Amino acid sequence: MNQIKNIPDFVFACLNESATAQEIEQLDQWLVDLENAQLYKQLKTINMLSNDLKLYRSFNIETARKKVELEIKERKRIVFFHRLQRYAAVLLVPVLLTAAFFIYKTIHLKQDISRSIVVQNIYAQPGTRSHFFLPDSTEVWLNTASSIKFPSIFKGKTRLVELDGEAYFKVYKDEKKPFIVQKDGFRVRALGTAFNFCAYDGDRRFSATLEEGKIQVTEISLNKTLLINPGEQVDFLVSENKFKKSKVNVQNVIAWKNGRLVFDKTPLSDVVLALGRWFNADIELVDPSIANYRYTATFTNESLKQVMELLELSAPIKYTIKERSKTDDNSFTKELVRIRKSSNIEFIKQN
Repeated sequence: MNQIKNIPDFVFACLNESATAQEIEQLDQWLVDLENAQLYKQLKTINMLSNDLKLYRSFNIETARKKVELEIKERKRIVFFHRLQRYAAVLLVPVLLTAAFFIYKTIHLKQDISRSIVVQNIYAQPGTRSHFFLPDSTEVWLNTASSIKFPSIFKGKTRLVELDGEAYFKVYKDEKKPFIVQKDGFRVRALGTAFNFCAYDGDRRFSATLEEGKIQVTEISLNKTLLINPGEQVDFLVSENKFKKSKVNVQNVIAWKNGRLVFDKTPLSDVVLALGRWFNADIELVDPSIANYRYTATFTNESLKQVMELLELSAPIKYTIKERSKTDDNSFTKELVRIRKSSNIEFIKQN
């Protein structure tokens, strides 16, 4: 049997399918030895798993041989020196096989994860609110009649979620992967912060309100970005296609997540929208002349009827309520509230 100081180059040439006719003939002669044939089979497995035999050739066989020889001398065991090189090479193969196996499994695990990523959609039914955590540990409060879409795993350089409605976010800090909330072209970018985002489909304005930290608010169509500090709110006026920045009482804005509705000199048209979503009712302003009347109040556990009674006492309005009724498909209609200007009160527009 021929003595082999190292694995011949023609073996690697054959594995890489770049061997000459002479190298193929050399391989055939080399494989006559059963030990060589077994070693070649292992090398073919490595080549299939990692597709990179350079890793194997980076091992220093001579260094490994010396370590084995030293151990043998220390234990005072006598072995045939001419077989030492082959033992060193064969001993390294299982190590390389294990490494290649884990590389292979890691690659396929990543591929499996990519294939298993799904878009999740959480919807808070009208009249309800939801509280949950995103996959990155960001805490979310979702307001009534709102929906949010996000991936089961955040991949890439950002954490992007899409919102239709209103939500409060307490963002888990990750400076290398910004957190982004988007509604159409209106976008809020944060790292680690707490903010409120309100963008219901069909509303005349979208808003972002910052409680702590810093956020960037961008309107893609305007190619304009604003930096927002705590206590500030940015409104994007949809019909006018412009930004408006102001100081606000943040606790009033985010009171909804604790079960309170707070209105602070809020236009009656916005009050009606909020009450309709909060109570899952259809509320109509029959008389548009009172739309800009500004209303201040706080509601907690009141029913819709109680709220309307209080509203009637403090605002120049009258209202009627049509109770829910059963339909042909056994579902129920929403309560219908119609609001008119009071006939015995002279309405004065408030700014």
